[in-house]
Amino acid sequence: MYKILIVDDDHIMSKVMSRMFTSEKYDVKLSHTAKDAMETCVKELPDLVILDINLPDGNGLDMCKEMKDSPRLKHIPVIMLTGDATTVDNKIQGLEYGAEDYILKPFIATEMLARVAGILKRSFPKGE
Repeated sequence: MYKILIVDDDHIMSKVMSRMFTSEKYDVKLSHTAKDAMETCVKELPDLVILDINLPDGNGLDMCKEMKDSPRLKHIPVIMLTGDATTVDNKIQGLEYGAEDYILKPFIATEMLARVAGILKRSFPKGE
């Protein structure tokens, strides 16, 4: 069973995503701040992180960069998530920092599930 960390300060959105992934047999952890998310990453070593850009104590882009700069965490795939579609600069920056994908809110559940499954298949080719 794959472990997914969802990092979003919107508690309703977090619950929606948690239910969506749990129903597909993923093990889901939730964090609502960048600080808590980094601590969870180090402790739990999730298989994938879905990371909102706008967090109350920091920027998800900075957290993505911190993860990708860390020898312990750099292998963890990151999907950036945001409701702010006003600029492509954040998308480009997230991808430059090492994010595997970028999804805009509101998202289509089946599309997000397919993107996550695809990234996990590429990251764990033999279902490791």
